[in-house]
Amino acid sequence: MSALPNVPSHKTRRAALALDPVMISRMTLAHGGPELPPPERQRHDPVTLVEERDPEGWPVRHCRAVDTIGRLVRNGLARPEWAVAADRFRRDYRLAQFDPLSANDLQRPRGAGGRGPILDRVEDARQRLFDAVAGMGGLSAPAGSVVWHVIGAELTLKDWSLRQVWGGRPLRHEVATGILLAALAALDAHYHDRRRIARAERPALARSRG
Repeated sequence: MSALPNVPSHKTRRAALALDPVMISRMTLAHGGPELPPPERQRHDPVTLVEERDPEGWPVRHCRAVDTIGRLVRNGLARPEWAVAADRFRRDYRLAQFDPLSANDLQRPRGAGGRGPILDRVEDARQRLFDAVAGMGGLSAPAGSVVWHVIGAELTLKDWSLRQVWGGRPLRHEVATGILLAALAALDAHYHDRRRIARAERPALARSRG
């Protein structure tokens, strides 16, 4: 297992804070801890405090809804690689600033008004999300909806199923579980195809640069 990246120096942090408002949030989380969601949000579904490092090595602490996918894996209903695909989708969801545990403006990402690295990352993440959901029929399809709301927004499966009315009745939990499992398999296949395409394109890209 590779070691976590080194945390940037204090001087580097100050320079980054002056340029990147996301860094301000990171430093606040690293030193003061995140502000827990309001009581009404905590009643929505269970929330736990998670400590980890982001892809650039910064220590962060954030709130995360109880992991429905993790329970499915532990119960032998979902494959571990499906959980990896779900985690990838969830990371893009947060990077795209669709995180419901934060008070983000879903219509306009932070940094809008001028292009730059922050906005580019947000838009790239949103494109990856939309590509994945489109492959499942879009948000109006059961698979696309469950991926978006249960994996991305981290609603409980029960909460999502109660919002789905089929034939005038809420969706039964066992049916909702089946939809989620099928969606996880499709999501894993989507990311597998993307990796295969990227590997196939890599030699051509290297030749064009040479």
